[in-house]
Amino acid sequence: MSTGIDIKFVQERYQRMSDDELIRIATQDAYGLTPEAMDVVKAEIQKRGLDENISKGIEAQNREYTIEEIDAYCDLASNLSCPSCSSTTERLNATLTGEVMSFVFFTTYNKKIKVGCPSCLDKANNNALTKTALLGWWGFPWGIIRTPQAIALNLKSKRTNHLQDHNDYLRSFTLGVVGELETYKDNKEKLRQVLIRQNGL
Repeated sequence: MSTGIDIKFVQERYQRMSDDELIRIATQDAYGLTPEAMDVVKAEIQKRGLDENISKGIEAQNREYTIEEIDAYCDLASNLSCPSCSSTTERLNATLTGEVMSFVFFTTYNKKIKVGCPSCLDKANNNALTKTALLGWWGFPWGIIRTPQAIALNLKSKRTNHLQDHNDYLRSFTLGVVGELETYKDNKEKLRQVLIRQNGL
């Protein structure tokens, strides 16, 4: 059955991309590609002689996982050195930070998953708490509403920072970057760069 995709147009689009752009699309933004589009991208990757694991990264973004499979990807991330302090003494996990900043009638509320060792995760939540406590209240009406929400979120997140098992924040992060984890599963430095980018470092 035809999907209505103009394969020639899709081929030309990917052919015009640089290697770096093609790799980024394939490893980070391939979720939801049709089977035909996936075939086109894989063919372009093969034609350029790029790492065949990139094609596996495309497939990884377009399938469902069991909890055991998700945890296997979490293991790849949690066994790396901390992207913030480079420590290797504790397994990594993830946390969710919430920051509120208000400017009278304008309030921003930013949530972000961060990956790191338990100490760095605590520090990330504490920094978000401090910033929110100092700068969150001043907006009306959202500053007054969002600030307690962000404080509660950070306190709740901190309770999972020191779990020995993977927490749900790490599982969520893992699913979001599964294409890169599959592509670079044998390259610790590339995997660490994924964590560094996630933390905005």
